Amino acid sequence: MSKSFSQRSLCRCHLDLWFVSSASPSTGSLSSPTPDSFAARHIKSRRSPVSFLAKTEDEFFKSIALRDREIPSGNPFKTINDSFADGSKLRILQSCNGLFLCHIPIVDVLEEGKHHPLYVVNPTTNQFRALSCPSSEAWDPFMFVRYALAFNPSKSPHYKVICVNNFPYCYDRGHHEIDIYSSETGEWKRLEVPFFPSPSDVGRHHDFVQKAMHFDYRSRKGAVYCNGAVHWIRDRREAIFPLRFFGDGRSELVRNETDVLHYFDIGEERLGLVSATPPVPLVVKNIPLDFGSCPTEWPRLAQRYFGESGGHLYLIETYQHCKTQFDVMEMERDYSGWFVKYHVDLNPLFTALPDSNAFVALSLSQEEENDNEEDYSADLLLHMPGKVLTYSLRNKAFKKSVELANKEYFLALDDEYLRDEVVLFPYIESLACVGR
Repeated sequence: MSKSFSQRSLCRCHLDLWFVSSASPSTGSLSSPTPDSFAARHIKSRRSPVSFLAKTEDEFFKSIALRDREIPSGNPFKTINDSFADGSKLRILQSCNGLFLCHIPIVDVLEEGKHHPLYVVNPTTNQFRALSCPSSEAWDPFMFVRYALAFNPSKSPHYKVICVNNFPYCYDRGHHEIDIYSSETGEWKRLEVPFFPSPSDVGRHHDFVQKAMHFDYRSRKGAVYCNGAVHWIRDRREAIFPLRFFGDGRSELVRNETDVLHYFDIGEERLGLVSATPPVPLVVKNIPLDFGSCPTEWPRLAQRYFGESGGHLYLIETYQHCKTQFDVMEMERDYSGWFVKYHVDLNPLFTALPDSNAFVALSLSQEEENDNEEDYSADLLLHMPGKVLTYSLRNKAFKKSVELANKEYFLALDDEYLRDEVVLFPYIESLACVGR
């Protein structure tokens, strides 16, 4: 089943360019169209991020520059925010090859029926586009919605925006409505996909079903684009470890069965599920059991990084009791499950630092000196107070360091008591046009 939605207005305004950029137009839009081939070559030559954005408690965005000079302001979208007369705050959902997908979250039931557009933003060209929300004629407080942006300039100058929504209370007979926007046509089309069944719910009364495989509010709001698909992982509340007891008296910490991954294949227009949960990290396995049954301490997640590098999906989890030791997990290309790619132990390298636990994983990036896909390895970027370190996963050594002028940004990223988990958005320079 498919439906079409008419295109709403194209909006452009001047954005103060707060990013380090080699192409910084002085006006709100480019004076002439940029050739698609040139834009593709431009982003290919700049595949490594020049900065990162993170939302803080005050709903502003802090930026972390990697190009040896500090960015003058931490909120590149301030001009858009200031244009909202009602005080609404723009929220970044995803960054994808230089473009940002943003929205204004509806936080009050009194706003029922109110429409907020989606925004596709390109800070390099000072352009953004407002898209009408396709999910429903009137906003429903019980509706589940997740968005994603798919953009690969090496394949096409056009991008797509994905909107997945459903009504959770219709679990027995429900389905996902998936709306797909194409910048090439300027239109939305709609698909309907049944919910994923959960084997553990077979035979259970409706009031006690866990819906472990269900794509719902337990998944992160932001997606990750990789290999022609967008991916949503569960948020940190699902990264828990129940204690499983065996008949012989043994017990061990295991993954929560709901900790699954959903993805949408853009070319096939198909919603998929990875039901295999990530392996239990080594630092969790090594927690001693008291009297052979209960752990001496429960693992508390410090950070859950989920991202893409070189056409591979990666997952990193650090835990409060042992932040300097963690696993780098990679998703199999056929989506059969996660496997541990690297075991990382930063203790030998952090001995000279004043606070070895004070760091946040920014991203994984392909080794600059290695373009061999068969011998692929990645560098891990770590943000510490006042600096960004590059760690070679292949050689298990630090390669370089970038000093930051503002040492306070880190404090907003390493607060374990924040209600929302910290998600960082890499920024890559792009000359892509967001409008037709």
